[in-house]
Amino acid sequence: MSVLNCCGQVVPRRVAPFREEPGFYEPAGLWLYGNVKLFEANLAFVAPAAGPDTHTPDELDAIERYAEEIVLGSKILVCGVHNTAHQRAAVVPLRWGSPRIVVLSGGFRHHLGENLDLEPFRAARLWRYKWDPLTDLAVSWRAPEKKPTFARHNPTVDRLVRRIASGERVGVLSPPPEPLALAM
Repeated sequence: MSVLNCCGQVVPRRVAPFREEPGFYEPAGLWLYGNVKLFEANLAFVAPAAGPDTHTPDELDAIERYAEEIVLGSKILVCGVHNTAHQRAAVVPLRWGSPRIVVLSGGFRHHLGENLDLEPFRAARLWRYKWDPLTDLAVSWRAPEKKPTFARHNPTVDRLVRRIASGERVGVLSPPPEPLALAM
């Protein structure tokens, strides 16, 4: 049995947990691969990592320090990997053995390799040579085999990072809000 996603693509129904194989999560219109329980954690993102990839070395150091504050504050970092700033932030949880949610601009096979077992960029492989779906979560708008948008400035990914971290993705991050009870 298959379903249509938000783009009209035929998507097979889930047959395995997200940590074992990528799957389309219909309520949010997103592809997920990894530890979906991270959505239930206290999430945060590094706002200065968003935007054009024009950060100075001092700004990149500050982004890394802010990511470290998030991790050491027992929060889960939500980040992208499409620019230097996001990559600097994404490495911090690896150094501390902390999980992270990584938003990708393309399909999982492009970013994580054909076997879905590679870290998505070179610097991350210095800390952990294999993607760990039991620890981390990859999120994408695109199906696993789709090519990414090749841009170092990706407002779509930046917005999704912010939305996930702030809990705006109803259906993914939390149950729908309760209706307000009117006082009589």
